[in-house]
Order: sequence, then C-alpha cells, then structure tokens
Amino acid sequence: MKPFIVTSIICFISSNFVISQECLSAITIKLKNIKGGVYANQSVTLTNRTDGKTYTQKSNASGEIDVMVPCDQLYDISIANYTRKKEIISAKTESGRVTRAFTYEPDMAAKDKLFEMTDQEKKAIDTYACSLPDTIFIPGAIMEKPAKAEYYTTLSITLSDINKKPLSGEQMSIIGEQRKKNIKCTTDKNGKAIIYLLKGDKYYINFKYNRNYISTESEYSKGTSTGELNFSYLGTKEIEKRKKEEAERIALEAKRIKEEAEAFERKCKKLGITIEEGKRRETAEMVLGSGPGSDTVVSAVLNRNKWTEKLIVCDLTGSMSPYAAQLAVWYQLNYLKEKNLQFIFFNDGDNMPDHKKKIGQTGGIYYSPSKGIDSLFKTIAKVASNGWGGDCPENNMEALSKGVKIAQPYKELVMIADNNAPVKDIGLLKNFKEPVHIILCGVDYFILEDYLNIAYKTKGSIHTMEEDITKLATMSEGQEIKIGKNIYKIMGGEFVKITKL
Repeated sequence: MKPFIVTSIICFISSNFVISQECLSAITIKLKNIKGGVYANQSVTLTNRTDGKTYTQKSNASGEIDVMVPCDQLYDISIANYTRKKEIISAKTESGRVTRAFTYEPDMAAKDKLFEMTDQEKKAIDTYACSLPDTIFIPGAIMEKPAKAEYYTTLSITLSDINKKPLSGEQMSIIGEQRKKNIKCTTDKNGKAIIYLLKGDKYYINFKYNRNYISTESEYSKGTSTGELNFSYLGTKEIEKRKKEEAERIALEAKRIKEEAEAFERKCKKLGITIEEGKRRETAEMVLGSGPGSDTVVSAVLNRNKWTEKLIVCDLTGSMSPYAAQLAVWYQLNYLKEKNLQFIFFNDGDNMPDHKKKIGQTGGIYYSPSKGIDSLFKTIAKVASNGWGGDCPENNMEALSKGVKIAQPYKELVMIADNNAPVKDIGLLKNFKEPVHIILCGVDYFILEDYLNIAYKTKGSIHTMEEDITKLATMSEGQEIKIGKNIYKIMGGEFVKITKL
C-alpha cells in the first residue's frame, strides 16, 4: 500500500507580526529510519516560499540539521532520500525554534518507483473517468466505495472552525482541475468527511462563498492510496452572520453620509453659494484648523514614510473631507520639495444613481499633477462636490487601475482610503499588480479585510495612525497578524478577522 501524502496547513498563533528584519530563529529537522536508527549525511534544503532563498545542510551523525533562518517565514522542505513534499513555518520570535521529525523507510524512493504506473495504466483510468457522471452527490459525509477502488485515493478530510472546533454540517464541492468531476458532500458532527478521488488529477475544495479554497493531488499510482487533509475554515454560517452584520453597518453608514450631504447642501443654499464653493471653503477652514477632526493619520503617515515620486490616490466620498484637508496641509508644507508628485481623486461615480453603477465603469475619477495649493483646493472642491459616494462601498480598485494608466511614470503608489467603506470592486484586484501603500482613515476597532487583501496581494503595506504594517507581502497561508486588538489570519488566500482580544 502506497501512502498518499498531502500538505496540511500549519498554523502558529502570533501575538504580534511586526518583527524586525534581523529576527532569526532556528529550524531543526530530524531524519529517522522507521526500522530503527537515523539517516546521517543526507542533504536537506529549506526554500523560502517568499524570496526563493535556500538553506542547505547535511544531516549529522544524529540524523539532524539545525539552521538559522528569518523568523515567521514559510519554507518548502526537500530531503535527499525522502520523496514527499513538505513545508514548515519558522518561529515568530527571535531565537525561537521549530522542530520537525520525519520517519520513513530507507528504500522509500525505490518503493515509489515500484508503484509508478505505465502509460497504458494511466490511459485506463482516463478512459474510465469518461464513463463517470460529472457530479456525484453524497448524502452525508461518507462516500460509497467505488467499484474500481484501485483507481482512487481515499481522502479523509477534517475541517475545523476558527476556534479549532469541528466544523459540522459544512457543504463542500471537490472539483478536479483537468476532468472537472465534482463531488459534493457535507461534514459530519466531527467536521469529517471521507471521499474517493480519481487518480491523475488535482482537486480544489470549494465552499459556498470561497472557490478554490485549498487543493490536493491524487497522483497516478498502483495499488490503494490514502491521504489526510486537515484545515480550518470560517464556515458558511459564520460568513453569513458577518455579512448580515456588515450589511447593517453599511446601511447605517450610508444613511449617515446621506444626511451629512443633504445638510451640507442646505447650508450652501442658505449661504447662497454653490456646493463646489462650499467644499472649497470647508477644506480651507479645516486647513486653518477651524474645522472638525483630530485624526491626523494622513499627514502623520506621509511624514514618517519617505516615499518618493508619489502617485497619491485619494477617496473624496462621504466623510473624507477632514482627511483631504490633512493632505492639503501636508502638501502646503512639502510641495516645493516633492518631485513628480501626482494625484488621483475619486468620488464613486459623480452622483450616479447606485443602481446604474457597474463594476469597473463607475467613474468619478480625476487626475491632477502637482500645481500648487490653490490648484489642489480647487480640484478637491470640484471632485467632492461632483459626488458624495451614494452607497457606502467605493470604487477603490477602479480608481487604482485607471489612475496608474492616466498618471505619468511614478515610483510609489499611495492610496488614502476610508476604512469604514468596503471596496465594492474588490474583484478587480486579481488583475492589479502594482504595490499599494494604503493609508487608512477612520480606523477605530477594526480594519476592513478588503484593504488588508489589497496590500497583501499587491505586496504593498497598511498604514494607520499608530503603525506601519510592511510585512504583509511575506505572509503565507495559515499565518496570523495582530493589528490593534484584532487578529487576522490568511485562510484560503485571504485575510479573515478571527478573534478580538
């Protein structure tokens, strides 16, 4: 019987991810012979999943290697006489240590060779696959054993929630990458399911709200194959609960913004001025210090990060006026020494009715090169008066995507965003590659996951009043980060808020 090994997600709890670049920790690998003894003089290589740097040692007389590597990084493990794929995450703290032992037979490679299929045997499985239905529905958690069991890998799945408790009643769809065969099942009360995967394909596990969440391979091999896959997931019920809570929060936020916009219009009408003139005066008053707001996150972040030749993309919807004023204050003090400074302002559609807004085509995006404080005041007033945003979610990704095409060459891309407003066009992120430094305004108790995911997937950074979070790009699946009082974890390739201290 040839065991089928799949890679499980390895999780460590972190109290604080922000670690200096000099942080080093130890990884110890022990190589043990299943028949007794150890494997000495075997080459072991650790490859950093982020930067590709490798660390190679030969096992000593005790069958061990001990290597110092950067903290809290994911490494692929390659062992000379071991044929499986494995990974390991280094310790998160200076001088910490993570130890892993591998116990296996001395003729592992030779036995694997014996289980290799011929082309004719592989073709037999492929032909058999054509006779199977495209979708198999399992009434429960255990799939009936197929007639040609030798064509399949028996996979045991164990699913846990963010509290490490069994995730029961969770519906899953397991789809083959090549053959597109789909198996639908539901975990039992212990969060478990047993399914049979036809050999010779890579399979993705899908949920109602998350596609391609995690993958595993069922390789061509002779004989019976077994494997285990253990991982955590937020859960459909928890996701729907959070969606409901977020919808309620957004509705209240949209109501507040609308009331503020209507009150501002009435004020301008009473004064006998246009809304644009009102916005210009409002910004000027805030710059002079007579306006509301004590959150100086924009100027604080721009002052402590010496980004050069910036393209600044700034949200001017809703309650962003105080932050636009901060940008103006910073600009007034720095514009003479700023080289090639450029701006993109956006307002989510120039007051376009919400039902007419289309992803990627909402508009309300304005470009402005650096021309002095008076020009900046006029641009801010024009953009803010042309649209207050409407619904709460904003077209951040459209502004980024179109902004980088409009602008002249630049070195650093900075986005000033409203932490209380979700990114309505987050789906456009998959096609955007420019690293983004995100200055988050209005951060109180939490950070919206949308902005963490933009920074993470573009290899950018997040900046609040208190901290500069620059390590997101080096994080990997299963790792956690503490920001303020919340802990966020990468699950299925995206950040999820998992706990509140």
